[in-house]
Amino acid sequence: MRLNDTCHPEGRSSARSRGVRRDGGTADPYNLRSVTLRTALALALLASGSAPAQPAAPPRPPASFDDLARSADAARFAGRLAEAAALYGQALAARPRWAEGLWALGTIAYERDRFAECRDVFSRLVAVRPKMAAAWALRGLCEFGLGAYARAHTHLEKALALGMPARDELRQATLFHQALLLTRQGVFDLAIVPLQQILQLHPPSPELDVACGLVLLRRPLLPASIPEADLGLVRQAGEAYCAHLARHPELAVPRFDALIRQHPRERYLHYGRGLALAQQGSADALGEFQREIELYPDDVLARVELAFGLLARGREADATAPAEEAVRLAPGLFVTHLVLGRALVATGGLERGIRELETAAAMEPRIPEIQLALARAYAQAGRKADADRANAVFRALDGARRGKATSEATAPRAP
Repeated sequence: MRLNDTCHPEGRSSARSRGVRRDGGTADPYNLRSVTLRTALALALLASGSAPAQPAAPPRPPASFDDLARSADAARFAGRLAEAAALYGQALAARPRWAEGLWALGTIAYERDRFAECRDVFSRLVAVRPKMAAAWALRGLCEFGLGAYARAHTHLEKALALGMPARDELRQATLFHQALLLTRQGVFDLAIVPLQQILQLHPPSPELDVACGLVLLRRPLLPASIPEADLGLVRQAGEAYCAHLARHPELAVPRFDALIRQHPRERYLHYGRGLALAQQGSADALGEFQREIELYPDDVLARVELAFGLLARGREADATAPAEEAVRLAPGLFVTHLVLGRALVATGGLERGIRELETAAAMEPRIPEIQLALARAYAQAGRKADADRANAVFRALDGARRGKATSEATAPRAP
């Protein structure tokens, strides 16, 4: 994925047309020295094969770091990326910790799809600037391009943890790839969060539709691995689910209606329609979750949402049974413990409810809603210190989710 193309992995970035100054800004055009008459004649004679013998030119002194840096900037600004990369390499040989040069060389490698070079250069840059979120992000994106998915996930997470401006295009690319990697791992509930963050700022695209479809249908694949026969279903399901994640249920519900007419027994479609109806505040959502359970008696997600829906309508006693069954079916899924904990706390089972919420928090410490539920349960139990701690964790996680933290500037300043 290119730097200015959040959801289009095949797009190209405008970074090719931008130079970088050694102070981290955009390079101005340089005045190129005019070709002299002597040079023009020599070139013409050489082309005709009749150039006269010339005396050997005296050896030129080695270029200084500043000369190399200026030449590299000029070549990059002019779009001569291979020449610029070679010149940056020479300048970095003289000054290996030159952060701006590492940034320029790494982005050139990324633009040219040279992911191994890109990874190596950004590995050097994060050693120089360990708190530079953009460098960690590009290192992760290059590793994604190499298929080194575990390392890519680690380094994309690092970039987001350091903080990136909410509207930064590189942050959107990082979130998109994070969602793909979480989907590939089968951690679908966590993959929803970066997709929602992207859709807050960008309209859906074909790439986002596919990513959303994989999450809704619970398919642990990267887009390139989707069987051709399933691609249409995944894309259509994603169009409906993206509309739901973007908080447009008026678009999501009719899309789910059309899908269910085409695929009446396809798993997760009634569940998805129920989510969209619930977003509209419709009580019909409960019926959709029950229909999903009728079709698939082992379904966990529909039971979870049914329990949440009943809690939202003040039917706490009714919510406990589907929540208990969800935990029985999927004890390793944090959300089952979350909904059961909430149902128990609401119906007076405070001690056991807190244990269920603590189990959910231990399984997924990064989910703000778990910490909020814990804070409320602790307060209800009179455990003020625990409630204050959970509230503090909730505020930190919620702030990070909303992208309030900021990173260093995308291009580094000269050391």
